[in-house]
Amino acid sequence: MTYHWTQRLGKVNFPLSSSTLSLVGILLCLLGGLAPVALATDVSASRVQYKLLHHVSYVHPSDHIRNGQLYLPDSSGPHPAILLMHGGGWAHGSDHNAGVSFLAPRLAARGWVVFNINYRLVRQGGEFPKDVEDAKNALAWMILHAKQYQINTQAIIPVGLSAGAHLALMAAYTIKAHQFPATQYPHVPLHVKAAVGFYTPTDSSFVKLLPHNSWAYKILTRYAGAWVKLHPRHGLMRASPVFYARDGVPTLLIQGLADRLVPAFQATEMAAALKKNAVPAQVVMIPNIGHAFMSFPDKSRAVGFSALLKFLHQQFPSGRKPVAAAAAVQ
Repeated sequence: MTYHWTQRLGKVNFPLSSSTLSLVGILLCLLGGLAPVALATDVSASRVQYKLLHHVSYVHPSDHIRNGQLYLPDSSGPHPAILLMHGGGWAHGSDHNAGVSFLAPRLAARGWVVFNINYRLVRQGGEFPKDVEDAKNALAWMILHAKQYQINTQAIIPVGLSAGAHLALMAAYTIKAHQFPATQYPHVPLHVKAAVGFYTPTDSSFVKLLPHNSWAYKILTRYAGAWVKLHPRHGLMRASPVFYARDGVPTLLIQGLADRLVPAFQATEMAAALKKNAVPAQVVMIPNIGHAFMSFPDKSRAVGFSALLKFLHQQFPSGRKPVAAAAAVQ
């Protein structure tokens, strides 16, 4: 089978067959910069109990959109923390999506505070960059309430899936760039330890490769179209994590090599841009796997979760009390 999108690596454009995709995945791992696909570890084990708070608002006054589920480990803190964001093409989805619903309780059971949030979607006022501001506001809320919820403010990691991964990277990378601030908490200093994206749109300019009648083209133009009209010179690039690579943080990108919605070059291009700017980056390519694999109970989900746990342990060993935590903003 030949996929009907064009895969780009560097300046080379070529169509890929399913067999070629598998081979390319192996070669990319061997050539460096990409992590080999590891066998899944125990993805169901629970180490600590946790409590769950529903409908926790991170804006004031609260509304029916900008809230989330807060998972709090029942163990001594302060704890490292995850800001978790669902996918759905910036237009659909919620904190109950299958992917985030799988991740949140399992991370909490391993000692991480998890704030699994909703954010404004397209046609809810969430067109770019308002949803990025939502992510920043949620991050600021976590820092502001760190003492109350035993959060280590120096160990917060945004994690997202698809459109949520775009927001995770945008939120993490634009802190130093002083772009898209947390409008509700302008005096709260923001900081993240690292960032993780599953099947992440990293370069919005790839929309030029898509047919104008495709779903991806339509949703991306609805999402960022108004911004592009206001900023025609760099509009799409400023809506892309790759544009902010020099201000990046250590990043893990987990990608299906057969993804027909977010092509695999998005991950390799992002990792190359980060490394060019001396920012640590890891890419895990999963051969013969398409988009949104964390939503389905199969081996690819287990591989993705295993890669996430390994990366989180590298950044901060979960299940162990931090050596020191930054003072919470009062």
